[in-house]
Amino acid sequence: MKLGLVVHFFDFRNDVRQWIDELGKFHEVVLFVRPQDQASIEEMAPKGLEFRVIDEQKSNLWNRFWEFAFRFLGKLPESRQNYYLMEQFKFSITNNPALIRKASRLLNFAMSLPKILGYDQFIGQLRYRSNTQIQDIDRFVCFTELSDNYFVSRLIDEKKAPLVYVYSWDHPCKHLRFSTRLQYLVWHAGIKEDVVNLQHIPAGNIRVLGATQMGYVDRFLKQRDQLLSPYPFDYVYFGCAIGVPQLVSSELQIVRKVAEVMAMLVPEWKLVIRPYPVLRDWSHYEALKSIPNVLVDDGFRSAQAKNISVGEEAIMEKFNKIEHSRAFLHLGTTLGVEACYTNAPSVLLDMKEYAFPEQVLTLHHFIHQFQNDKYLNLNGYANVVRSESELAVLFQDLRSSSNQLMAYNETVASDLPPKSFAEVAMDFSNILTTA
Repeated sequence: MKLGLVVHFFDFRNDVRQWIDELGKFHEVVLFVRPQDQASIEEMAPKGLEFRVIDEQKSNLWNRFWEFAFRFLGKLPESRQNYYLMEQFKFSITNNPALIRKASRLLNFAMSLPKILGYDQFIGQLRYRSNTQIQDIDRFVCFTELSDNYFVSRLIDEKKAPLVYVYSWDHPCKHLRFSTRLQYLVWHAGIKEDVVNLQHIPAGNIRVLGATQMGYVDRFLKQRDQLLSPYPFDYVYFGCAIGVPQLVSSELQIVRKVAEVMAMLVPEWKLVIRPYPVLRDWSHYEALKSIPNVLVDDGFRSAQAKNISVGEEAIMEKFNKIEHSRAFLHLGTTLGVEACYTNAPSVLLDMKEYAFPEQVLTLHHFIHQFQNDKYLNLNGYANVVRSESELAVLFQDLRSSSNQLMAYNETVASDLPPKSFAEVAMDFSNILTTA
């Protein structure tokens, strides 16, 4: 079968590149890319693939009107706070404070308006060029968030509606571009439920595939017995999760509190900090290096090339560092899910002393994003730390080497058995025969 894969964020999605490589063993694969992504994707894609540049967007008054209307009136997912945080992240990575203030005002204005324009209505109004060659493609596959509205509109009109792979567990919670006229592939049954409830997609349009991101977890689990601890001392690993610069200082306050508690209760241990890879300005973490029991694990950043992705060796090293830690601590991140497959307790910090829920942009809203509350913020487990006093209890438990914290890992991991990239490719091929 000849597959057309519409790809973007290619530099950061190592797993997608691996999956495409496996798909190429079963199918003829053609990559469809936006003009602005062509150079970087051609550089990183598996060799020998055909590329076609998408050329569908028309710049005219009609299209600009509908783009403007959808920007301000487009229907949001039911989990509005996730969407708000994502938009804050998008513009906060710029170094221009004036642009950030302007974008923030526009976002707050847009959030106050009625959300009456559905995605299907929006793309149904767009006028496209019909310049991209698509006639020879048997099946198209897109990834969330859909990257080219004009191309999707044309594919639907010409009866080549793509399958859409919901790339991450938080995408149903924060993205807008979900069409009831498309078929979706998701990680597991819980995320299928999220797509139904948050995006109002009919359950019959959704199939469970598995997670390409778990391909690296599967690979690590098959080799972990051969790997040694990366440090000659006991340590706790803290995975930073904040990409919004306005919240980084709040996250680092919690890091300092953890270091303080560790200095009192387990003074011989180190707190190893993994900076958030997608945060471009790592100067925020420099002050941590002066804390005696803190080590900033920033070596993987220096090994990166032109983009913000990390290589496979660094991914395996990341899992190994979690595996040999006394615990993995975080504030809500995919790595908190992945850690549940290791032998280190995964711990979510949701301490009331740092909540401030009345503020618009605060750690409370980041920690209590929809996916975190549903899949990680579980009642009845000591792995969810809700106060500074519970933080002290956590370290007392960790010091005693109790296995009671591993029950949480097992509960979280039970939703999603890891598959190899080859298995996900094979399962996808089987779905193609029935979809």
